[in-house]
Amino acid sequence: MKKQLVYILFFIGLVGFAQETPISISADTTNIRIGEQIQFKISVNQTDNVVFPDLKLDSLGKVEVVENFPIDTLKDKLEKKYVLTSFDSGQYIVPRQQVLINNQQFLTDSLLLNVATVKVDTTKQKMFLIKSIKREPKTYDDYKHLWWWAIPILLLFAIILYFIFRKKKQKAIPKVYIAPIQEALQRLKELDEKQLLQQNKIKIYYSELTNIVRTYIEKDIKIPALESTTNELIETIIDFNESSKLGISNETIKQLKEVLQGADLVKFAKSKPIIEEIRSDRAVVEEILKNTQNAVHINDLKKVDISDKKEEIIVEAPVENKSTFKKYLVIFLALIVIGISAIGYLGYKFIKNNILGKTTTEMMEEQWYKATYGYPEITIETPEILEVQSVQLPENGVSTIGDFSIYTYGSPISNFYVAVSTTNFIIELDEMDLDVGITGALNAMEKQLNTRFTNVKKKNINIDGVRGKKAEVEYKRLNESTQLKDDYKLTMLFFADKKGMRQVYVSSLWSDDSAENVVNRIIKSVSLKK
Repeated sequence: MKKQLVYILFFIGLVGFAQETPISISADTTNIRIGEQIQFKISVNQTDNVVFPDLKLDSLGKVEVVENFPIDTLKDKLEKKYVLTSFDSGQYIVPRQQVLINNQQFLTDSLLLNVATVKVDTTKQKMFLIKSIKREPKTYDDYKHLWWWAIPILLLFAIILYFIFRKKKQKAIPKVYIAPIQEALQRLKELDEKQLLQQNKIKIYYSELTNIVRTYIEKDIKIPALESTTNELIETIIDFNESSKLGISNETIKQLKEVLQGADLVKFAKSKPIIEEIRSDRAVVEEILKNTQNAVHINDLKKVDISDKKEEIIVEAPVENKSTFKKYLVIFLALIVIGISAIGYLGYKFIKNNILGKTTTEMMEEQWYKATYGYPEITIETPEILEVQSVQLPENGVSTIGDFSIYTYGSPISNFYVAVSTTNFIIELDEMDLDVGITGALNAMEKQLNTRFTNVKKKNINIDGVRGKKAEVEYKRLNESTQLKDDYKLTMLFFADKKGMRQVYVSSLWSDDSAENVVNRIIKSVSLKK
């Protein structure tokens, strides 16, 4: 919206362009009695190469400087505080103050100070900071339309809870028996595929080879083989073979011992067998596994039924089935719907009010706001309270301009814009020719908009005893969405005297029939203070 609001800031070409400023001012109050003090503060969003104004007792005229505090260094900014007072009743302007940042000149905003002999009536005070409108208390009727959103959201929430907490029948998971011999042979095959011998990783090869055979012995024969030394393992196998009659032949035990001892030499004594010996050990290991399995299990069949092997069955971990995936998919989609619904309701008003704006028809039907802006003051009624824009004066205007303020409102959905600008001169200037002034403003606006005004109509006006000029023009602007040029109407009010200038701009689409009523209402509401 701000980008589009720039289009209405036509008058800035006369006094400078609106831009962000690192400087801000504040005061604890702008309404005091004679002799009371206020704290005036200048803040700069920078900590290096900053020079604040050194205000003396009589630097501000009727407003006296009581105290000048040292600079405060905060997290990412600097602050300079002053104590001000006045001993004459009336309204006094604390003029714009010059601050140097990296040898570049910046100006603060001016401040209007009201000094009275009695307590200031703040209801009649000129408004600088626009406050939000206090709304009426909410009633049930304000919320009853929410049921159209709440009902589907609650239903979706119930569905989510159902899928999360419902009890599902436990399906029987198929049990798969993986025999230790099958596992060992599969590991041997995987060892061959690693091609460790081709990479000359002999030590690693023998470590994995002996681990395969030791793991098999521990799982199938139930002997602690992984943590035993070679001699301890062989002795244990011999003892078990004799006591339990495992049926393992002495030749198989002898082969196992030779392979394990040879592997120990490779792993711990840096022995390097030739490739034929390694392949022979690989074949012997496979033979040991098969002979041991045959001997053990043939002997088991004589003692126990095979059905007793249920304890050895390995249960595979179940893979997440499709129903689980569907559950999470439903939950995800439901959350998306709820999010869209929430955004649809909660975000609509924000987008409508802050991005899209109102249609001109809505403007006429809804509440309007009357407020006073700038100095010299302009009181005007608009569909929304105007927002103040930060501005920086051009170098050639510093010596003459004490205060320059811009207030705007724009509705992109209707291509409707209104702006108010006020300029206060530090010193009185020669009386300005109103016709020359409004012509200069229109010329600057043409350059700003990169367009040409047609059907220009001007006339003299007088509002509250203040002389001015009114101009009505037509122009064309490119529509970025359609890439076509739209026809616009612009109404401008221009007031100027020795002390300052006041201007009002209202721009709307020519084809918008409702816009004319909005424009007329805004223009008729303008009130000026001499």
